[in-house]
Amino acid sequence: MEDSRKALQAILDIISFDKLFAFALVCFFAWIIMVIVQFALKQLTIKLPKYRLLWSRLYPFVRLFVWATVIIYTITEIINPHENLVLAVIGSIGIVLGLATQEPAKNMIAGLIIMITPPYRVGDMVTLSGHYGEVIQLDWSVTWLRTFDDNTVMIPNAEALKTAVSNANSGALDEMVVVTFNLPIKADHLKAIQLAKEATQCSPYTFLDKPITVNIATDYQYGEHLIQLTIKAYVMDIRLERKFASDINFRVLNAFKQAELYSMSTSETAEAIN
Repeated sequence: MEDSRKALQAILDIISFDKLFAFALVCFFAWIIMVIVQFALKQLTIKLPKYRLLWSRLYPFVRLFVWATVIIYTITEIINPHENLVLAVIGSIGIVLGLATQEPAKNMIAGLIIMITPPYRVGDMVTLSGHYGEVIQLDWSVTWLRTFDDNTVMIPNAEALKTAVSNANSGALDEMVVVTFNLPIKADHLKAIQLAKEATQCSPYTFLDKPITVNIATDYQYGEHLIQLTIKAYVMDIRLERKFASDINFRVLNAFKQAELYSMSTSETAEAIN
């Protein structure tokens, strides 16, 4: 009975004005620190864009460290709870973990797993729940994507861990882009491969430190045999993926047309022979 009274008195002491004011002051300073850190990281992104992904990935860990420090300092220095209250809190935490099947708890636990063993990080181009885009923010409970349509998509972390995650760059600033072309079967495939590689090299978005590959295959569509060329090249920045793909299409199509590789289809060739 005496222990219960001591625990109750400890709870009443926690909600005293002095401790609440001290807690609010600590939270305010923590918020100021987070604003300064966020501003500094944005400036570093502008000054050193090459390391943009590194700066953006530091923020979730800095935020986690700051608020964990606030919680620990509040408990040990401001609250300084009675041992019975500590046991009661531990029991409450056990109940919360037991309720992890509930959606909010599942999302927070999934967020912790993603931060510790990340299938993706801020700045990665991923496919989650049928949405493809850049991870712009990773919170405890949700992941935020920005698609190429400039839409912002919020995906619960538990949902993200349920399905396979496709990661296009896995932490790198560059990313492979694949573009496919079809040519008539009679076209000079050696010349087509050379033109495709040269045109891709001329793109201002091409990351030339990595190889450009042109693969060749055959296809059959609409009653015609076709040569299928697949260009695999790396873009210097993941955000330029669509511009890079469009630029490759523009340059390679121009090169093929100037070389008259599209001049005659297979059916037209057969008619000319007859």
